[in-house]
Amino acid sequence: MSTSELKYFGQDILIAYLKERKNKSYCGFLYLHHDDMITFSSSFSNWKKMDDYWSSKFLREAESLGLDLSEKVHVKSEHLEKWVKIYWEGIFKEHKMISSPISNTSSPASTSKVTSNTSSPASSTSKVHNLRKRQIIDYNENQMAKKNIRRQFIQTANDKVIQPIQSKAVQSTLYANDEEFIYNNENENEQEIDNLTNFDLIYHSLDPAKMWTLKSSGRIVEKVIYEYAQNLPYESYLHSFIINDVDKEAESLFQKEEWEEIFSFNLQKVPKIDKSLTDLMKNYSITDLSSFQKIIFEPFLPADTLYSNKEHFDLNYIHLAYSIIHTLWENEDFTLDSSRLEGWYQHNIWCPIIDPAFRNSKINLVRGEGMSTASSDRKNNKSCNADRKKIGRKGDGIFRLKGDRLEIGGIEAGRKWEGKNGRKYLRDSLKLSKMLRDMLVQLIKECNGDEQIIRKLQTVGMLHSANRFQLLTMDIPNGYICRIKRFDIQEVAGQINNPPLAFVIKDILRAKAIMTRTLELVQEKKSNLDDLDDFDDDGKEVIRSEQCTTHQAITLSETHKTPSRIFKQSL
Repeated sequence: MSTSELKYFGQDILIAYLKERKNKSYCGFLYLHHDDMITFSSSFSNWKKMDDYWSSKFLREAESLGLDLSEKVHVKSEHLEKWVKIYWEGIFKEHKMISSPISNTSSPASTSKVTSNTSSPASSTSKVHNLRKRQIIDYNENQMAKKNIRRQFIQTANDKVIQPIQSKAVQSTLYANDEEFIYNNENENEQEIDNLTNFDLIYHSLDPAKMWTLKSSGRIVEKVIYEYAQNLPYESYLHSFIINDVDKEAESLFQKEEWEEIFSFNLQKVPKIDKSLTDLMKNYSITDLSSFQKIIFEPFLPADTLYSNKEHFDLNYIHLAYSIIHTLWENEDFTLDSSRLEGWYQHNIWCPIIDPAFRNSKINLVRGEGMSTASSDRKNNKSCNADRKKIGRKGDGIFRLKGDRLEIGGIEAGRKWEGKNGRKYLRDSLKLSKMLRDMLVQLIKECNGDEQIIRKLQTVGMLHSANRFQLLTMDIPNGYICRIKRFDIQEVAGQINNPPLAFVIKDILRAKAIMTRTLELVQEKKSNLDDLDDFDDDGKEVIRSEQCTTHQAITLSETHKTPSRIFKQSL
C-alpha cells in the first residue's frame, strides 16, 4: 500500500498486523507497536481519546478484511481496563520525555573552548578524546528514581484532541463511530504507576483465570509476586515471575505450606543414572594416587566385549574425564587457588569435563560467549525492519539443538568462588535464569502452547565458579510461574578425589538426560500426525484453530527487560 493510498497515519502497520499475525488482538497490536504509538500520541490530548481512536480503527480494518475481532478489542473487565490505562499513560509519558530535550550540564565557557579550538586537526582530535570521561554508575540515583514510581495522575475534563493535518472529510470518517468503544471509567483521578515498566504491562496482560491459585491457602502466586515486586528499587527474579528455591526474599512472601506446595507441585523426576556408570565412577573414586594409576589404564570394558559407541559412549566419557583430571592430580604441588584465571578453569577443567559428554547427542554446546537466540528473539520482538537488530544475552555456553536455533540450556562461569552470597555468583544466577526463561518461551512456541507438554518442559543451567559446579533446572509447574530448582554445589578437587569427582560427572550426565527428554517432548508435538487430518472419524470437518492443542493453550509472557542504568560523567 503506497503512502498516497493511506487514509490515516499508521493504517499500513495496522493492516499488516491483521493480515500477517495468526493470533490477533487489540492489546497484542498495541504491545507490538509500542514505539509507533509514542510517535502517534502527539496528535492526542489524553490517553482515553487515543484509545477510542485506535480501537475504532482496529475494528474497522478487521471488518474490511472479513475478520470478526469485536470480542478481542474491549472486554469490559477491570483486568483489561487497567492494562489499557497503564499502557496509554506510559505512551504519553514516554512521548513527553522524548519531546523535552535534556539540558546540557556543560558551562558556556567550557563549550566555547571546545567548539572554538578547531584550527588544527591534531588539536581537534585531542579535544574530542579528552571529552571521553570515565562513566561511573550512580546506583543511589537510580534507586531513588524507581522508589518514586507513583504519582497522582490528573486528567482534565476539557482536554481536546489535537487534530492531525487532514481534510475535514477524512477526519469525519476517522471519528464516525468512536463512541461505541468508549469505556465508562469513573476513576479518572486514581493513583496509577507513572513510571511505566515492562513488569506492570506484563502482569496486567496475564489472564487471571490461568494464574496459579495455591490449594493450601487460595492465594494467587502471580498476584503475591506483583504486589511485592512492583516497588522494588532493584531487579529481582520476581520481575520475570521466576521463583528460585534458594531465594529467601521470595520465600518470605509465602507461608511454609505454600512454599512447600510451590516446590512439590508437578515436579519432574530427576533422571536415573545407569548402574554400570555409577559402578565405574565408584571404581575410580579412590584417594590413593598409585592405586588410581593402575585402575585408570585398565580397560573399562570386559575382555571379550567389543566397544559400541551407542552402548558404551557414557562409559568412555567417564574414563576420559578421569584421565584428563588425572594429569592434574599427578602434580604433587598442584593446587586450585585464586591465582588462576577464569580462562584457565575453562580450558583445563570445565571444557574437558562437560563438552565431551554431549558428543553422542543431538545437542551442540556453543562456547566462547555465544549469543542466545532465544534472548535475541525476545529483544527484537517489537522491532520493525528499520531498527538495528539487537543481540541476545551472551553466556559462557549455550546448548542448542544441532542444526537449529532451538536452545535448551546455558552456562555461566566465574573465576573465583566467593560462596553462595558472592556478587558474581548471584549476578550470574540471575543472568542465567533469565536466559533459561527466554529458552522456555521459545520452546513453548515450538509446542504451540500445548499445556500438557509445556508443563513437562525443562531448561538446564550450569554455574561454575573456579572449581565449584552447580546444576539447576527451570520448569513451568503451573500458571505463568517459572520455577528454579538447584542441585547441590559440587567440587573438582585439587587433590585426588577429595571430594570425589563422581558427583560432578553424575550431574553432567543428568543434565544431558534432562535436555534430551525436553527435545523429545518438543519433537513429539511437532510430529503429531493428527494435525494432518482435515476430517474426524465421523466425516466432519476439523476446524484447525480448535485442533491446535488437545489441552488449553498457554503463552508465557516475555522475560523482564533489564532496567537501564543511570550513568554520571566524572569531572
